[in-house]
Amino acid sequence: EAFTKQTGAKVKMDAFGSNEEMLAKLQAGGTGWDVFVPTNYTISTYVKLGIIEPLDLSKLPNYDPSASDSRFTHEGTVDGKVYAVPKDWGTTGYFVNSKHVTETMTTWKQFWDLLMTKYSGRGTVHDYQLTTIGNALKYYGYSFNSIDPKQLADAEKLLLAAKPHLFAITSDYQPAVRNGDAWIGVCWTGDATQLRRDMPEIQYVIGREGGEIWTDFYAVPKDAPHRDAGYALINFLQDPAVNAREVLAHGYPPTDKRVAKLLPQKVLEDPVLYPAADLLTNLEFGAAATLADLLRAEIMARFKAA
Repeated sequence: EAFTKQTGAKVKMDAFGSNEEMLAKLQAGGTGWDVFVPTNYTISTYVKLGIIEPLDLSKLPNYDPSASDSRFTHEGTVDGKVYAVPKDWGTTGYFVNSKHVTETMTTWKQFWDLLMTKYSGRGTVHDYQLTTIGNALKYYGYSFNSIDPKQLADAEKLLLAAKPHLFAITSDYQPAVRNGDAWIGVCWTGDATQLRRDMPEIQYVIGREGGEIWTDFYAVPKDAPHRDAGYALINFLQDPAVNAREVLAHGYPPTDKRVAKLLPQKVLEDPVLYPAADLLTNLEFGAAATLADLLRAEIMARFKAA
């Protein structure tokens, strides 16, 4: 509403459960999108496919590349050209409703084992191969990004064993948590933050074996029909004051140090948004190879169909 009042441009938003789903839409063309939000590991693929354009940074005066840690932003630059600017970052762990789950949870092994036994019928996983397969791989101590056939076969075996015990395969899991159907499930930082506002019994766990750390970006597709309005929206959202309000709403930490200075101390000290360094050590950024890996896609399809 503030952006529309400032510019006269109205915003319509489409939401997707995975980067693969969004990629398929972009490849089909005619999305009508002027801005889209890719995760770090997908950007190089968009560039190779020719469906994303280098950004005209002169139209983004609010963006300051020096304000963000390069580990969160470098994948937005391909062959020296900036194709995307950072939105926020986060981790992929799992939520636990402590009213029902009495164990002290710290690992992915506990997550999968309890989901298939004591809490059968109460668990959710993402409708998203990167995180669902990745965190099944962590059960065995493999890399979150593995494309090794033997390791992926082990992950598939676990997923097929878990399938009958799941409440749902969904990336939109907050309703199931809020109405009491789901007690444990794969979760992103911001969802955990939002859930805890209303349900203090919700805990967020980063498995000690590792898992995912990620950055989401803003980018412009080559066929953007309202390019100037799209750039105006990105620039608006890069304003530190606007970004700070957004962080307070969605619960994902900013990459921009200017924004962090505007946030309340309780946010900066929140272990969901800013986990302890030892929990971040084993986390991996998603690898580009996973996006187009046919075996991973086949495993996810078999898992969902089982």
